[in-house]
Amino acid sequence: MIRKIWINCSEASGDMCAGALAGELFRQCPTLEIGGMGGPMLSQAGATVHFPMSRICFTGFLDVLFGLPGIFRLQREITSFWEQDRPDAIVMVDCPDFNLSLVKAAHAMKIPVFYFMAPQFWAWKQQGMKLLQKYVHNIICALPFEPEYFHNKGCRAQYAGHPLQDIIPLRSLDKLVPNTHQIGIMPGSRKKEISFLLPEFAEAASRLHREMPLLTFSVARAPGIKEEFLKQFWPDTLPMRIVEPEKRFQMIRKSCLVLAASGTATLETALIGTPTIVGYKLDRPAAFLARKLAFSKFISLTNILFKKELFPEYLQERATADSYFEQVVMWLNNPGMLLEVRNTLKDMRTIAGPTGGVKAAADMILAKNEQRGGLQWISAS
Repeated sequence: MIRKIWINCSEASGDMCAGALAGELFRQCPTLEIGGMGGPMLSQAGATVHFPMSRICFTGFLDVLFGLPGIFRLQREITSFWEQDRPDAIVMVDCPDFNLSLVKAAHAMKIPVFYFMAPQFWAWKQQGMKLLQKYVHNIICALPFEPEYFHNKGCRAQYAGHPLQDIIPLRSLDKLVPNTHQIGIMPGSRKKEISFLLPEFAEAASRLHREMPLLTFSVARAPGIKEEFLKQFWPDTLPMRIVEPEKRFQMIRKSCLVLAASGTATLETALIGTPTIVGYKLDRPAAFLARKLAFSKFISLTNILFKKELFPEYLQERATADSYFEQVVMWLNNPGMLLEVRNTLKDMRTIAGPTGGVKAAADMILAKNEQRGGLQWISAS
């Protein structure tokens, strides 16, 4: 019987999913002890955060390179903690570059490992598939095509569904009417990516406001990012409202369109139904590696799932104020185009899979899935 669970996550979107999972685990088994590495959402769910995820908040090749000593030290501290206070199960959440190094240590200690929010190896050439094959008890997949992919690679995988379908209050959001004059901005959850993206978003917003004075701009603040940090990239003369993390879903729904950093945010906007312009920029070494390692034609999960560029993507040298400005003007001057995107997004909730993914994941971890009640089970055997 599982009494003690360790959850390991290291970035904002993973923390959101980890928090939802911890909450469901506690709901099913209130006597559980849940600890781990994570952020505010994991903590708010009632888990004990022994190691804050802020210790490895890196973006780009140079950040990671200079941070390697700290990363290795943190991994040693976590494995030492397990030796002193052994969990009955470990749940890794996304972030394979950090988590997979811990999987082998957990296996050596005979602790079963579950992988929640599977590594996106189908999108990138990455090392680590052999570790998943040998040492991960079960990969709990969020996307409908992932179980077959991992099965074909020799892994044990089971399909649950995407946690965002449960985390986002979609029914209540559907009742809100979008404001044709509000533009939402989601510049990312890490300081480096914000410093790359928000100045260009802000410059585009300034030009838009000069041509369309009725436009308003709402900037979503990610957990761990202070208002002062966001404001330093925004002109003092341009009105802007900062939206707290827990209010961002309402902001997305009320916006006629969103400018967003590539990542989980673009799946959030798609599920909510708001047309989105995607931007992303890395330092040059990281961008070079990304282009060499990418399998996917698209970077946005929305476009990957739709198998077309529904959300315009502007990456690296194209991630400029000019690009964003021209795309926003095109959409605003052609309401039919925006409406077509909105209508297409109605299919996203079906494409992304069923609701109940968080509960299904908790069932698997607590070994309540013997009957498997219609869940897709794929074994490497």
